Amino acid sequence: MKTHIFIVGTATVPAQLKRNQGFECSLIENPYNLRTALNEVSGEKVIVVYLPFLEIRHFDIYTYLQKNNHNVKTFFVVNELSSSMKIKLKTHQEFIVLWKTEEGNLARDIEAYLEGKKLELRQDKRESHENKALLSPSLLPLGSENKGFQPILGGAFENISLNGSCLKIKAPFYTKKDFINLTYQNKEGEYVSVEGQIRWTRWNETEQSQELGVQFLTQG
Repeated sequence: MKTHIFIVGTATVPAQLKRNQGFECSLIENPYNLRTALNEVSGEKVIVVYLPFLEIRHFDIYTYLQKNNHNVKTFFVVNELSSSMKIKLKTHQEFIVLWKTEEGNLARDIEAYLEGKKLELRQDKRESHENKALLSPSLLPLGSENKGFQPILGGAFENISLNGSCLKIKAPFYTKKDFINLTYQNKEGEYVSVEGQIRWTRWNETEQSQELGVQFLTQG
């Protein structure tokens, strides 16, 4: 049985959802029509809501819909979140929230939710970053836990935020919990250096590159 996807806040069905053969997608112009639409179908139902700014009234509307309809989960795709709303979302965890910059992961995250995987809100939105990076041994005392030899490696950013980054290097060198120093040129043209820790790694067989999730421990 297909999963029904109800999309609010956009005039077109995102191509990545349209391509997925397991999804049945419908556009909903008025969120107050969702209750009727949800009752007309059975099986798994996902609401995808595009918003420039998530407010308490949105939180209340979709909390009500989820509590009063079976097999419903709401995904918000947002441009901005207030600090208080971030806390509320992390405390209650009724919804799955993506930053607009992460919209490309929407279909994959819906599939992950349907498989029972837990998805968490990123603390900060991540933006694309075209400049390259250099990875080298950490300058912190914690870095002594790393391997005896660490080369300086060039890397390419996938995205970056205030507190972390995803990037690729052309060697399967790092492992989870390794400490690194990351040097790069920011959008203002200034060179910055931050200390970080590898939170996850993944080998991309197609591109023959190692993908790294880095949490920053210092600010550049």
